[in-house]
Amino acid sequence: MKTPDAFKKIVEIENSVNTKVFIWKSFNIWPLIRKILWLKLIAINSSNREYEKKIKLAPFAYIKIIISSIYRMFKKINAREDAVKLLFSRPEYLQEINSKKFIDRIVDPIIESFRKDKKITKYYLSKVPKEKKLLHDALYLHQNATFSILKLSMEQKETIYEIAKILDLNGHNLERDYKNQLRLFIDWYISAKKLISKHKKLKEIYVTCWYMPEAMGICAAASQFGIKTIDIQHGKQGKYQAMYSGWTKIPDKGYDLMPDNFWCWGQPSCDHILSSSPNRNIHIPFIGGYPWVNYYKKNLMKVDPHVPKNKIKVLVTMQPPQGQNIQRIPDFIIDFLKSNNLVDIHFIFRLHPNDNEGYYYCKNRLRLINPSLYTIEDSKRILYDIFLEISHHITAFSSCGYEASLFNIPTLLYGDESKEIYKYEIKENIFTWTDSSTSDLSSWLTSRSSNGSKILNPYIEDTKDKMR
Repeated sequence: MKTPDAFKKIVEIENSVNTKVFIWKSFNIWPLIRKILWLKLIAINSSNREYEKKIKLAPFAYIKIIISSIYRMFKKINAREDAVKLLFSRPEYLQEINSKKFIDRIVDPIIESFRKDKKITKYYLSKVPKEKKLLHDALYLHQNATFSILKLSMEQKETIYEIAKILDLNGHNLERDYKNQLRLFIDWYISAKKLISKHKKLKEIYVTCWYMPEAMGICAAASQFGIKTIDIQHGKQGKYQAMYSGWTKIPDKGYDLMPDNFWCWGQPSCDHILSSSPNRNIHIPFIGGYPWVNYYKKNLMKVDPHVPKNKIKVLVTMQPPQGQNIQRIPDFIIDFLKSNNLVDIHFIFRLHPNDNEGYYYCKNRLRLINPSLYTIEDSKRILYDIFLEISHHITAFSSCGYEASLFNIPTLLYGDESKEIYKYEIKENIFTWTDSSTSDLSSWLTSRSSNGSKILNPYIEDTKDKMR
């Protein structure tokens, strides 16, 4: 299902069923249900085997968590008790820099922007490999299993099956997924509550990707202590991203599972979040910018980057199968690379950091293409380093297009989803769109145009002088 269609379905469900029945203790759990439905809908018809594999393996993964929890039961939770700010991040945001250390592109530039006298602690929600030396050291918050049996109320079960019927989903599977995700949420909530209770001076908690069970658990625990929570933008938050936009039934006091504020890259993200409920007084966005961009340009950017004048070097930022975007590398790019008149051109196919099957897909997909015409690149190298080497950028609908524009790299979009998601940007010539035409690609590559300088209402705002 296309992302815009999935978004509309989510909003339809929220307006047609009784979302208040989803309660655990005093918490309204609807955000957790919404997240489950969102991921299911955008995965339908996409051959996204990785998502289905995770669902099937969930019971076995939980057994592993229980075993680990028994081992950790008598282990002390690591905490720096004088911290006034806690930041929770994920290892996938780590990037290796010149010093052979690893920087967290989402939270580390923010840490450096805070006053030096602030007591700050960074946590990761899964273990960072020991061989990775961090620019800013961090602790690890582990998940504890609760060993409790979940029993859903009859109202919850009936509503789950009502939702499944509307969306043509398997009701039994939806109930199973809800129980699995609810159990994860509870475990993380209890772990976070134990951790937060040790901090007597704590004022703020920052999370990344708030809509995962662990971050929801942290937000819920923080709400019990009256601690402010902020979600830091990590990617595109467009008007069709259902975990940020389209909320129509926000309670007066908000959802405990959601952050109090959203740190956004620019005004467009703020507008998308507020469009469905402009008068709400909770879960409010603000413009914080994307500090990683300025940090890179100030501290890491090469002094003399250059792209050979007569060399066309194209970066393709790939994404795992989602919605109608089934092929990571579309047919029109393959057809273009098979043509016999390619001179001074090279494609870089960059894997998405969460795509475990991407490399093997690319090797098979490109097996008939002249190896001199392309490179397959993992996501370990800093994206902006690659921007300094390329002349063009192509993607289905990645937010990397916005970042490319900051380096004056033109972006070509393809597919029906991007046509709808980026309707404004295409109309304003911020991005170029093709209906997957090889001739369009050929013309665009020879135009050498740069769209980035024309942006009047930038998606990523420069806030280097406005940091919190």
